[in-house]
Amino acid sequence: MQTKTKWMNDPQADLNIENGLTAFLALDDAFLSIASRIHLIRNAKHHLDLQYYIWNDDAIGNMMLHELLNAADRGVKVRLLIDDQNGIKLDKTLKALSQHPNFEIRIFNPYKFRHLRFIDYVFRLNRINHRMHNKLTIADASIAVTGGRNISSEYFEASDQFQFSDMDILFYGKAVDRAEQVFEEFWNDPLSYSTEQLLGDGKPQQLESLKLTYQALNEVNTPTEEKLEAAQDYLKIRLQNYPIQWAKAHFVADHPNKALGKAKDQELLYSQVLKIMGKPAQHMELVSAYFVPTQRGTQYLSELSQNGIKVRVLTNSLVANDVAVVHSFYSKYRKPLLKNGIQLYEFKPNIERNKRTWYEIATGSVIPKKGKNRSSLHAKFFDVDGKVFIGSFNFDPRSAHLNTEVGLVVESDHLQDQITALLDQHLLQVAYQLKLDGNGNIVWYEHKSNGELIKHDHDPESTKFQRFTMHFVSYFPVEWMM
Repeated sequence: MQTKTKWMNDPQADLNIENGLTAFLALDDAFLSIASRIHLIRNAKHHLDLQYYIWNDDAIGNMMLHELLNAADRGVKVRLLIDDQNGIKLDKTLKALSQHPNFEIRIFNPYKFRHLRFIDYVFRLNRINHRMHNKLTIADASIAVTGGRNISSEYFEASDQFQFSDMDILFYGKAVDRAEQVFEEFWNDPLSYSTEQLLGDGKPQQLESLKLTYQALNEVNTPTEEKLEAAQDYLKIRLQNYPIQWAKAHFVADHPNKALGKAKDQELLYSQVLKIMGKPAQHMELVSAYFVPTQRGTQYLSELSQNGIKVRVLTNSLVANDVAVVHSFYSKYRKPLLKNGIQLYEFKPNIERNKRTWYEIATGSVIPKKGKNRSSLHAKFFDVDGKVFIGSFNFDPRSAHLNTEVGLVVESDHLQDQITALLDQHLLQVAYQLKLDGNGNIVWYEHKSNGELIKHDHDPESTKFQRFTMHFVSYFPVEWMM
């Protein structure tokens, strides 16, 4: 049995946990989100358990691996579970890390032909089309972070290509027990393969070579300690200004059986969420990077709106969507949603960022303006009558039926009010507002910072070819895969 560590100096914390409550802090800021993960890793005393869909071989990915390696060096048992959709770029690094006695790594649902993956798509589509989309970090079975962010530079404002806008949540207390159970279920599932099984046995000198590589990277990019010192100070200030809140919370997750298409109804995240949150009685706000409501979902949202329930949706615009084919199937439902009174917003592809990012300040580098401003929505959260979900689940068929997902449902009017205020404050700045004109055609309104209102008669910043392709693809019978 794992030993739990007390992470909070609040004398009321133990009583709150005994009463079944969970402490939480929403992480809408990329700086705060990376700082929280580093804080968990650096302060762990016994165990670190992590599972992720994407873990890239880039600055953030390697910084996190280096932090985990440091934790392993001081005696912390580290378990890392990564989905094999991640690719093979990290194989050499993972093989080296697995040589450490305190570092275990497993790959979920591996491709059979990992270097020629198109063969799997041809002959094993039903198996490899199911992915582990989970994002979760747990320290000492006591405190955790979940949400939409993968471990890659673009999720933390550290990429020179583009930046994802996302949302995570830090939580401590009762709900972490279920999060740890979920990790154990995936870790021990037959679809989780050790690095030895997939990559073969490594050699101790590979680990020593990796340590030298990480040391060299630190010397070039300024030491990790210096990079994150400001982040840790920022976290402390943020916690003082936005104190931890306590509420009843539920960690929800798909069972690994979903990856085999064999999960029972109660083992599915969306069934658990519906049971906890219930049917909206007053309002529903939905933020989903990939939004494909399907006919059934469109009817559901429309009925809510027709019954006087305020429904507001934010998703990506055509040019902002990093998976354009998803937009093809979403676009079919825009008119029916608008006709039935749903408020619809689409994220802009470029969000003006006048301040230097935390990563630019920490490393002394400058991300080119075009790359810094190039944006895409990646967040997945929604609130219903005082209950808020933050996690990895998109409002689309893939999240509902194919990929495994996780998240936290918090019963908190205060958190809902925070999210509503956040949307009220920023929606018109970061998104186009969609409406129907007198002829029933969609128009996009762009609200400029100087008060100017620009009207677009087609998907903003898109080309005729992009719009034609989107329309053409929407007729393909593959909506179930989106």
